Parts: sequence; structure tokens; C-alpha cells
Amino acid sequence: MSGGGPRGRSADHASEGSRQGLVRALAAMLPWNLVQEIRDGQARLDRAENRLDPIEKRIDGVEARLDAFGEANSALAGRQDLVESTLRTLQELLESINSVRLLAVDQRVDRVEAELAQTTDEVGRLRDAVMPAAEGRWDVLFERLAFELEETASLVERMLVSEPLPVPKSDQSERDLADGLAKIQPLLVEAFRGSEAEIGFRLGNTLPLFEGHEPVVDLGCGRGELLLLLREAGVEARGIESDDALVQGAIRRGLNVDHADVLDALRALDEGSVGAFTAFHLFEHFSGALLPAVLDQCRRVLRPGGILVAECPNPHNLRVGASLFWQDPTHVRPLLPETLSLFLKASGFKVDHLEYLHPFPEEQCFRLGEDSKVDSVIGGRIDRLEARLDELLHGPRDFRLVAVKQPHLKK
Repeated sequence: MSGGGPRGRSADHASEGSRQGLVRALAAMLPWNLVQEIRDGQARLDRAENRLDPIEKRIDGVEARLDAFGEANSALAGRQDLVESTLRTLQELLESINSVRLLAVDQRVDRVEAELAQTTDEVGRLRDAVMPAAEGRWDVLFERLAFELEETASLVERMLVSEPLPVPKSDQSERDLADGLAKIQPLLVEAFRGSEAEIGFRLGNTLPLFEGHEPVVDLGCGRGELLLLLREAGVEARGIESDDALVQGAIRRGLNVDHADVLDALRALDEGSVGAFTAFHLFEHFSGALLPAVLDQCRRVLRPGGILVAECPNPHNLRVGASLFWQDPTHVRPLLPETLSLFLKASGFKVDHLEYLHPFPEEQCFRLGEDSKVDSVIGGRIDRLEARLDELLHGPRDFRLVAVKQPHLKK
């Protein structure tokens, strides 16, 4: 085994040569029999050494395999260290998740449960308290509106069958009230009509309506905001106004305005001499008998295909019909678009267009563009309730009707 490597085998060959030399020297000195035995022993030794060579080769192979195994064992030990390091990192990560992230998840779940409980309480309050009260108020309002519609329908039916309308005669108190209101009319215009810039902005989108319908006559032109816009657009126009202070202000601006009562001014105009009439926030100041008379005169003065553009407060908006409308003491009664349409048809007009205008600001609405986040059934009812309330309370404040003169029909 001492000659396992190449150096060991070279040493064995050297000793082999020494032995053979020693054997030959002893053979020359010893008797023949002893020499023969020595030679036989030498032959056996040679055969034994020949048998040792394969063994040594196999031992060399075993040593090489042991060396390779040692290297593999070292590599395996390195991988084992890496696996242990990875396991330690995973354990630390799991401990972090358990100690921090799961706590955060628990806190979020607690907040969601608290918000859900709060939402459930709010839904219960709406269901048990708010919705029944709102439904009661709706019933009262709807009954009032139904009564007003019945009264208006009765007046229209009488007008259609040429039955005289029950118009009460004015007494001295009403005339005194009219005289008192005339003194504060400029203040009313400033308070409730709006600034000139605001009115000019609102009326600006009406200019395309008057293309090909000149001249234009603005009934109740007030300060002349529409007349200024028409003059800038190159449209021939004039105004009729019963308030002397407003008329003088418009004339100082170089506007063509007549100081006269609307009905008297219309009767003085020639038949078929006007292309378009405008009446912005005028008809709600008329009594039931005055309105059809004014509409009949408008139709007479308009040429065929002429138009009448009227704008009034929208009573379908309950804030307007039940409250804001009555801020102006010169208002007589709210005029529904359906009612005004019937008056126009009775006077020989065809209603060409109805438009609702000027809703309340969005920040005043119940809904701010987001749907309810609660249960789908209850949330849907709440959404519909809020939408209906916004429509009744925060919807368009005004409406505009565009009517066209129809050919005269025989009664």
C-alpha cells in the first residue's frame, strides 16, 4: 500500500532490481537445491507482484472517486448552507407578516365593519324616518299641484269654447298696490332680474333663433340686454317697456324702445310687420285674461312663419313654484309650460321647441355624481329618491318655448 502512487511504484521497481541481483549472487554461492528453492520463491514473488498491479490500479481508482466524492461533498455542504440561509430569511418574513401585516389587515377589517354598521344605521334612519316624512310631503305637494292643474285646465277649456273667463274686477286697493309697486320697480329689477352680465350670458344662446326673422320686437325689454346683443349681431330690433325709468335708461344707451303698455303697443302695430317676438319673464306678470289677448295680437302682427320666444320661471321646480317665484310681488301666478303651450295653440301657434334652463348649482344637490355604496336594493331606492328630490328641488329654474305662427284656422 505504501507504493499506491507513481513514486511508490518506481521505488518498488528499484527494490525489485536489488532483489534479483541479490538472488543471483546467492545462487552462485549456495548449493543447487537451495538455489532452486530461492528461484521458485522468486517466481512466486513475481507472480504475487503481477497480481498486485491491478489491485493498485483499482486502489488508485477508488482514491480518485474518494477525491471526487470529497469535492461533491464540499459543494453539497455549500448548497446546504444556502438552503439554511434561505429558510432563515423565510422564517423572518413570516414573522414580519404575522406581526405587522396581519395586524394592519385586522385594523382595516375593523374599520370596514364599523363603516358598514354606520351605513346600516343610516339606511335604517332613511327607511324609518326620512322616507316616510318625504313621502308625506310629496303627497301634499302632488295634491296641491293636481288642484292647480285642474284649475288651469278648466280655464283653458273655457277659453277654447269661447266662454268668458271669471276675471275679478280690480278695486281701489289693487290700484293702490300697483302704484306702490311702480315706485319700487327699479329696485325689483335689480334684485330679482340679475346682473346685466348674467342676463346677457343667458340670452346669448338665443341669437341663432332670430336669423331670418327680422325685425325682432322684445316685449317687456327691461334694461335692454337682449336689444344690446341683437344690435351687436346686426339684427334689427326694438323694445316695448311700461316702466319709464327702464325706458329712459335704454334710450340713453341708444336703443330703440317704446314706452307703452304691451297690449296697446301690439294693437298699434301693422299686421304681418314683425318677424319675431320675445317675452322673457313677462307672461307670469299677466292675468288670465291679458295673456290670451297678448298672444292673439302677437299672432296678428307676426308674418307667416314668424316666431314667438317666451321664457318663464319653471313651476315644476318646487323651490321656484312654492318659494322663489313669490319673491317678486309683481308676479301674478306660476305658469306651467303645459299651460302656456295650450294658450299658444289656442291663439294659432305651433309649439316648436320646449327647453328647460338654468338648474341650481350642483353643490346644492343631494347627489354629487356618486351612487350609493350600500346594498343594491336599498341603494337603488336611495339613488332614485335622491334623483327625484333633485329633480323637484334643484332642477331647471326656467323654461323656454319657441312657437311658430300657423296659418289661420276657421273656428
